[in-house]
Amino acid sequence: MIGVVAAMCLTTVQASGAVGTGTASAAAAVCARPPQTANDQASAGAVAVHRYLYSLTCDTAPADGVISGQNVGHGPQAADTTGLLGYPRLIDRLAQQAGHYTGMAGLDYEHDQIFTPQQLSLANQVLAGHAGRGGLVTVNFSPQSPWLNDESDIAGNPGVWTNTRTDNGQLDGVRLADLLDQNTPAGRVWQRKLARVADALTQLRDAGVVVLWRPMQEMNGFWFWWGTTLQKDGATVYVQLWRSMFQYFTQVRHLDNLLWVYSPATYPADPGQQTAQNIRSAAWAYPGDAYVDIVAGTSYDDNLSIPNYLDYLRIPKVVGEAEYGPGLSGAHVTAGSFDDRRYATRLRQDYPAVAYWVSWHDYTLSATETAHLSLIANQNAANLLSDPYVINVDRVAIPSGPSPSPSASPSRTPSPSPSPSPSAGAGECAAVYQTTGGWPGQFQGQVTVRNTGRAALNGWTVSWTFPGGATVAQVWNGDASPSSGSRVVVRNASYNGALAAGGSTTFGFIANGSGSGNTPGSVACTPS
Repeated sequence: MIGVVAAMCLTTVQASGAVGTGTASAAAAVCARPPQTANDQASAGAVAVHRYLYSLTCDTAPADGVISGQNVGHGPQAADTTGLLGYPRLIDRLAQQAGHYTGMAGLDYEHDQIFTPQQLSLANQVLAGHAGRGGLVTVNFSPQSPWLNDESDIAGNPGVWTNTRTDNGQLDGVRLADLLDQNTPAGRVWQRKLARVADALTQLRDAGVVVLWRPMQEMNGFWFWWGTTLQKDGATVYVQLWRSMFQYFTQVRHLDNLLWVYSPATYPADPGQQTAQNIRSAAWAYPGDAYVDIVAGTSYDDNLSIPNYLDYLRIPKVVGEAEYGPGLSGAHVTAGSFDDRRYATRLRQDYPAVAYWVSWHDYTLSATETAHLSLIANQNAANLLSDPYVINVDRVAIPSGPSPSPSASPSRTPSPSPSPSPSAGAGECAAVYQTTGGWPGQFQGQVTVRNTGRAALNGWTVSWTFPGGATVAQVWNGDASPSSGSRVVVRNASYNGALAAGGSTTFGFIANGSGSGNTPGSVACTPS
């Protein structure tokens, strides 16, 4: 999200007038060609999600509408149960009130601080749980400056959010081109950062989660270190950084579950004002059609205006709104009095090509004031999610197709160990265990549960014993019983216990210990 100072600069360009239905989604450049992912090796799941978003932008979906979304914080803050952030407050509690889960859940892998692999794994549990409900997932990447933190001790020195900004000397010594050269100190830090993030995204890939990946957003503004302040003569280095990241994530790490989201900030229509305010157009830093799947800008405006909507339609990509909400100042923000129903009205009437929007989380403005930007913190959220135009989890309709096969990855060392398969019959299940990755002191695994009977299954329990003494630290998409040494018992979560005949689901875990020597000899599955 842009800073308050930046938001004040943008108030001069946010128009309140309607765009009108004359800009129907058929006008979008993307609709003139068949849907095609930037990564030609994209997983079947990623292709299906992209095809679905394309159908919403281009008005070819079976049911017209826009996907609702909510950002829940940064890294493990997504699991917070107290305070302003967290999936439990911002999405779970909203679902209790409205009877619907937002169609999309999002978080940031950095920004507030640099998170450890374990902390990102906890964040992934939240995302995988939302995907298990049938929802979509988006991950932002707002990296702290490699010049301000060498990441030699993340746990002891995680950094602060201002390390993403450009004021108070944060740009001293910064040379963006150094990030492309691993022989420079900053280049080595950057590569370590990308590797840690890729490890976290690999966990989601191996859990079958498609990610709308939104790195280094609002690049056309002056407030982030990767933005216009150091690139007044052009965005060549930013484009090179994006393409380099794309190639590393897709060709080296085989993260074929990603859809790449290019996300510019709101900008003035007049080129002269763009120069004067140091906020450039969407096309200024566009990496190219071969490196982008979605164009999803940011806009905070009391009238929910998207001033650059027509410009987005000229780029041949799916259209979204990655950060969307009321203005960042004013009495309605501190009071939480914004009428959420306006999202559906505005998007339906004036911005029909927008396939999804994401509302931002709440945050502290001062010791006495809070910016209420989330859906649940404002008025009539339940009415919004009940609007026929709004697509929540229960109406997300990804096209059916073959199940994606996880891509090979240098960090992935699968070690399948199927449990004995019982003879086919009603109320039967089997489980297959895999080790999917690891790091010093911990490893990650995934278990696939399949209904092997002829009748539907209402629930399941999976159990095994680690032969090398490992113990489970975290589980997602399942409920683990209290640990009894190396004995593990996991029951289905509330949303993935019902399996039709032949149906399957997965859950993942992080274990303390080494993956080597801890593959169980058998894994039992019991209907429950």
